[in-house]
Amino acid sequence: MREYVYGDFLNTLDKTGQIILTAINEHIAVHYPEYKPFDIKPLDKSEDEWRIHYRRKPKTGKAMCSVYSRKGKLSIQICLMSSMTHEFLIRQHEFSDKIKNNILRQAICAVNKSCRSYGGNNICPWHQYFWVNNRLIITCPYPWVSFENCDEDDMAEIKRLIDMQAKHMVQNAKDIKGSGYTEGNLKRCGEVRLITLDDSYLDIDVFEVSNHVKKAGRLDKYTGLYNLVPMGEKDGLWFYLSDEAVCGIDREKNAYSHNEIPKGRYAMVVIEDPFTFSLNRIWNYLCKWIQDNKETVKGLILNNNENTSCLARFFKEDSKEFMTVYIPIK
Repeated sequence: MREYVYGDFLNTLDKTGQIILTAINEHIAVHYPEYKPFDIKPLDKSEDEWRIHYRRKPKTGKAMCSVYSRKGKLSIQICLMSSMTHEFLIRQHEFSDKIKNNILRQAICAVNKSCRSYGGNNICPWHQYFWVNNRLIITCPYPWVSFENCDEDDMAEIKRLIDMQAKHMVQNAKDIKGSGYTEGNLKRCGEVRLITLDDSYLDIDVFEVSNHVKKAGRLDKYTGLYNLVPMGEKDGLWFYLSDEAVCGIDREKNAYSHNEIPKGRYAMVVIEDPFTFSLNRIWNYLCKWIQDNKETVKGLILNNNENTSCLARFFKEDSKEFMTVYIPIK
């Protein structure tokens, strides 16, 4: 069988497609040289459709992006990881309406209807929930977003998306999602409780981290991975979930700047051995329960007018570690 190369693919494209693909190929080669154009081949006997995957290895691994040539027209496809989807939702104002609306149309989930992305008549059990701009947005877990009819004006934004994707490609999928998704959530999270908390101020001056967790290093790694910012201490160590952290907030600089737990109703679960279980899965589990039980997520405005939708408390009890996760509801 003939082995095809990048030039074979490039020659199938019209002039505009060649200009855009050349720019994308050069961008990846300069900034992410570990990703190569692999699996170059026609997908039909007429050779009207071709494909390239940009991956670390020829046959395995997630593609940073894929490109297709269909009757001379370039098509670009990017599969957004959950963390990548979240960052895009927060930064969507940085993109043109053309690119932004295209992604939103393919990523946002049609709630309580059959899955349009993966087929079938059942409601998808793997929704991703994100709190963005003071509202809950539900998306496909890994949306495949295609860009058709791209022109030279779109090149800068496509490169920006590739840069965002590259940042999230290095994360371990098990850290973000893990295996046994729906069954594992039910087993680990258990019963959701509704409680009411009163206004409460946290200690930020004198407390020992070792009184609440066994190893401070595991706590730092976990809270850094899931963008949790320290708030203070009261019957455990409290953190809030920061959307800004997705875009690079300085967690240390912002630590303890919000040391008040607002009064209100919360949906909550308690997780034993939390550092072995994804906070994203707990968040999605709670949001699904809230949606199924006709409740509504409510954002919290913290001291400096920063908005959050989730609090977490880490504590020890009888030598075991626990985390309680709270989502405020109306």
